[in-house]
Amino acid sequence: MAGLTAARLLAADLDVVVLDKGRGVGGRMATRRIGDATFDHGAQFVTTHSPGFAATVQGWVDDGVVSPWFRGRIGPSGLTGDDGHTRFRGTVSMNAVAKHLARELDVRTATRVAALGHDDTSWQVVLDDGGHLDADAVVVTAPVPQALDLLAAGGVVLSPGDADALSRIAYDPCLALMAALDGPSGLGKPGAVDPVDGPIDWMADNQAKEVSAVPAVTIHATAGYSRDHWESEDALVAHELLAAAALAATAIPGAVQIQRWRYAKPSVAHPEPCLAAAHIPPLVFAGDAFGGAKVEGAALSGVAAAEALRSVLA
Repeated sequence: MAGLTAARLLAADLDVVVLDKGRGVGGRMATRRIGDATFDHGAQFVTTHSPGFAATVQGWVDDGVVSPWFRGRIGPSGLTGDDGHTRFRGTVSMNAVAKHLARELDVRTATRVAALGHDDTSWQVVLDDGGHLDADAVVVTAPVPQALDLLAAGGVVLSPGDADALSRIAYDPCLALMAALDGPSGLGKPGAVDPVDGPIDWMADNQAKEVSAVPAVTIHATAGYSRDHWESEDALVAHELLAAAALAATAIPGAVQIQRWRYAKPSVAHPEPCLAAAHIPPLVFAGDAFGGAKVEGAALSGVAAAEALRSVLA
C-alpha cells in the first residue's frame, strides 16, 4: 500500500519503477487460491479515520474496487455493535486494491533486490540476478529490518539519529491458516470472529465475505502464539488452530496451508508518517510502521513519502 500509493503520486511527473519480490503486487494485501477456495489471508478489511483517506476509499467504491462488508465491532460471536466505522472488503478480494493501484505503473514483480548502494549523487539498486538499476531517489517500503539489511549489503551508513530511530521500530509476527471446509463454517454474521483469549486473534469466513465460492476460513494466530510456534511444523499449527476454532465444518485434507507473516503488524511504530534519511542521496522509509498501522496508515505513509521525496527533488 505504501509503495504503490507513493508510486502513483510520483509517477505524475517523474519516471518511477516499482520493484516487488512477490509474484504479484500487494504484500500483505494478499489473496490466495487453494482449489476452488479463495482466501484473503493478510489484511482483512479497510477502515477510514481521516477525510483524505475516506475520499480515496470512496473513489475505490465508485470504481468497484471495494465494497462495504460490515459496520461495527466484532467480538467472539460476531458483530457486537456499531462503532461508527464501516469495514470495506475488496470487491473481488483484498488484493484487488493493490492491483487497482498498480495499473499503468512500471511494476516489476518477482524482482528481488540484493543491495542498495549509492555514490555522491545517486543510488544503485542491485538485483539478485546480477542486474542493477540507477536511481536519483529511492522510497523503501519493505519492513524496516529488511530495508536495513539491503542498505548494509550496499555499504550504506545512516546518520546516528536515523539509525537510532529505525532501530526502535518493532513488529509482531502472525501465523495465518487457510482452510477449505466441507460445509459452512458456523461463524457468526457477518462471517468474522475476534476471540478474546486462546491462540486465535481473528477468524473470517471468506465465503460469507463474498471472496470465496466455497466455504473457506482464514485464521490469524495471536502474536504470542505465532512467536512461540514460528518454527513449528505446519501440521501442528494447523491442528492446534483448527481445534481452537471449533468450526461447524471440517477442513478438507490437502486444502490447508499456513502463511508465515514475520512482519505482520508494527508493535512499536515511528511517530512520523515517513522518515527521510539525512546526509545521503534522497532516500525515504515508509510503510505501516510509520505514523499509523493498518491499510490506512500504510497509504498515508505513502502519501507522506511522495511529498517528502518531491520536496527534495524539486
